[in-house]
Amino acid sequence: MAITLQEKYRQERDARLNEKGLGQYLDKSKTADYIRHDDPWVADGTPVQRPVPDGGHVKIAIFGAGFGGLCAASRALSEGSASSVNDILIIDRAGGFGGTWWHNRYPGLMCDIESYLYLPLLEETGYMPKRKYASGEEIREYSDLVAQKFGLHERAMFQTSGNALTWDAEAKNWKCEVTAKPKGQAEFQVKFTADYAILSSGGFTEPKIPDIPGLSKYQGKMLHTARWNYDITGGSPANPVLSNLSGKKVAIIGTGATAIQAVPATAKYAGELYVFQRTASAVDVRGNRDTDPEEWKTKIATKKGWQAARANNFQAFTEGQGNLPEEDLVSDGFSTMPTISGAWGNSTLVKPEDVAGYVSMMNELDAVRSDKVRQRALDVVKDQETAKALQAWYPGWCKRPTYHDEYLPSFNLPNVHLVDTAPKGVEALTPTGITQNGKEYPIDVIIWSTGYGSPLTESLAGKAGIIVKGKDGIDMEDRFKAAKLMTLHGLVAHDFPNLFYTGFSQAGVGVNQTQRLDEQSLHIAYTIREAELRTKGSKAVIEPTNAACEEWADQCASRAHMLATMAGCTPSYFNAEGATDKMTPEQQAGFARASIWGQGYLSYARILQEWRKNGGLEGFEITSA
Repeated sequence: MAITLQEKYRQERDARLNEKGLGQYLDKSKTADYIRHDDPWVADGTPVQRPVPDGGHVKIAIFGAGFGGLCAASRALSEGSASSVNDILIIDRAGGFGGTWWHNRYPGLMCDIESYLYLPLLEETGYMPKRKYASGEEIREYSDLVAQKFGLHERAMFQTSGNALTWDAEAKNWKCEVTAKPKGQAEFQVKFTADYAILSSGGFTEPKIPDIPGLSKYQGKMLHTARWNYDITGGSPANPVLSNLSGKKVAIIGTGATAIQAVPATAKYAGELYVFQRTASAVDVRGNRDTDPEEWKTKIATKKGWQAARANNFQAFTEGQGNLPEEDLVSDGFSTMPTISGAWGNSTLVKPEDVAGYVSMMNELDAVRSDKVRQRALDVVKDQETAKALQAWYPGWCKRPTYHDEYLPSFNLPNVHLVDTAPKGVEALTPTGITQNGKEYPIDVIIWSTGYGSPLTESLAGKAGIIVKGKDGIDMEDRFKAAKLMTLHGLVAHDFPNLFYTGFSQAGVGVNQTQRLDEQSLHIAYTIREAELRTKGSKAVIEPTNAACEEWADQCASRAHMLATMAGCTPSYFNAEGATDKMTPEQQAGFARASIWGQGYLSYARILQEWRKNGGLEGFEITSA
């Protein structure tokens, strides 16, 4: 008896639900037992630079040296909240700039967003990306270029983790405690104060590994794609010839957005490659190419403001079918997928009573694209049983859509084997391999491609391991876990004055994260600058009123129903492995008030821009310190 597409989706989802939820993964404190956690890109003996001495003071302390931190610092300088780089201190546990792009150096790594959009501040740096979709190496090098452009190297304290931020009610500043961990040397503590603190440490910080029976008994080598170990595989990020895998039996466990890139790069060198898949990714055409300098000058970087305009154009095409620009400037897999708005919000406001019809319309619209992507697997992969197993059976927005031209053809290679672990995943490890479906696969090297912890389960402070205590000792993480960390515009919370962050919760989120980070950084810089104008150039105490935060939470809740498309999605980090579907009504109400902005990124950005244009710092209490 034939079943509907939606019934097929439901069956596939239900079969994959795990009652442990996020508990099916190791606690992040235990992953170091299995994968490398030291920074291989820092040489032993590299000292920790100390721009601010122990007991010193800085105006703006920025935690995070990825694009969030780089945007926060560069916008502070360009918008006037920092008078010079000496007003800024950047803290990051890595050995350099780049954030996730510093740590992530697996073979085949590239960004899935067009580089002309993803690389922020291209107009300021004058840089032309090498390819339409940049490699991880280029992105990391560009991060360093941005830091050079704004003179940030001298103000960075690397190999250093934040420990605690405590609001000093008398001094009206943040007491900051960090731990410097110079490689091969003794750790030491540094304490300093900051007028303002910005948390830009990112939502994807800790790689996760499933807690599989027999994990501790496995005697072969293992690594995680987020902490690739070239000592095991051979090669380097610049020359990823994985010579040590020659003749070896290698397993890649996980088939999300990372594996789509790592599988073809690993297949070139492994003796035998076994790809263990619980849930297939939807893999569409990529079509990467070199940047044409003439096209760059005449069609892309043509006038002041081109990058913001191009980013807005791209985002508009990913927020549904309403009010579209005349021309799709990017014209790629994301911009031709209006149903990706099911994950981040639709620009067209939908009434609560119309949600059922909206979700039905989205499913009908998505079915056309998803059918095409499923057919592509059948067309590309020669063995039809393997091809069928590589078909994704869920709406296109439920997991990050992927784009690659070499992943599916990899399964036509004689040394590449798909091991279908649906619906529950890998069964067990043995001392010498992996057991699945009654068969043991001898494995020399296991590569975990299992992603990061969910960005929904901790605040940015919690993700970074920083204990934040606001007014009256209020703990930020406690507030977040209770769904009571209410903010103004997702950027600053009541009871946590002068503390800003560039996160997801209560903010507009799109497929291009750097666009959000830059807009939020502009907003933070403007707020600090304008507040200090009101205090006649002296340090300001900036805190949103409780009423303003509650009103913003109500606005977020009033649009949360527009994310109803995520209900019933296949378990993933998007829904905390299905945990969001199990919430009580009370929990759902709290989650709705703390959710992302349901009307899409562009609507959120317009609210921030209009707020700045009005110039009244509405919703804030500003006092002189």
